[in-house]
Amino acid sequence: MSIDSLCPAPTVVALLPHLQAVLFDLDGTLLNTAPDLIAACQAALHAHHLPLGDESAIRGQLTSGMRAMLSAALGQKAHAPGMAQMIEGPLRDSFAAYYQSHICVHTAPFVGIDKLLTFLDDAKIKTGVITNKYYRMAKPLLAHFPCTEHLSLLLGGDSCTHAKPHPEPLLTACARLQVDPAYTLYVGDHLNDIKAAKAAGCISCCALWGYGALECGDPLKWQSDLYVKDAHELYQLIATYLAL
Repeated sequence: MSIDSLCPAPTVVALLPHLQAVLFDLDGTLLNTAPDLIAACQAALHAHHLPLGDESAIRGQLTSGMRAMLSAALGQKAHAPGMAQMIEGPLRDSFAAYYQSHICVHTAPFVGIDKLLTFLDDAKIKTGVITNKYYRMAKPLLAHFPCTEHLSLLLGGDSCTHAKPHPEPLLTACARLQVDPAYTLYVGDHLNDIKAAKAAGCISCCALWGYGALECGDPLKWQSDLYVKDAHELYQLIATYLAL
């Protein structure tokens, strides 16, 4: 089975014309943050006189956090005596400090995101971002992009007791926005996004343009309600069903 052959289930099709909100993951879904995250990881290694990591290895852990990216970059060296403490402490601190001061050097919205967010705002569909990125990093990052100024909500990985794949962030967002989870679409590129959406009773949408497949394997096995190849396809899908 291919992505092209997948069609929304009838139960999902029945919900889409009544869509109340579209919520997004951040890294790999709204914004292409990979270049700045990789640069921060390499800068942390360099600051501690360690060899730079393989970029493809780092890219495979982009959605798993700083520790996972550092471990991937170090490869077998990550298992050397004392390195776990280095990753947990000095290396992670250097990564965070560099990233916060270089948070939007090369980061940009994925193609079509500007148009999609403008369309949703004009259609009076509520929008928000739910990310596992720390709020203190996500907030200033989003501020760089005018297309995100109409977002109604931002929840970071530290905004709730639990982070994705737990449903709490999505349920919290729906409660704050006063929308029904059943009529809320959650768009993400990672398996944890799809799990969180399903657990919260939201409509799950897999963003195939993101990073998740590098870490989680074949997206077809995630059993998302919807699959979209790019933001324009998502725009067309929502526009079609809202017109029904």
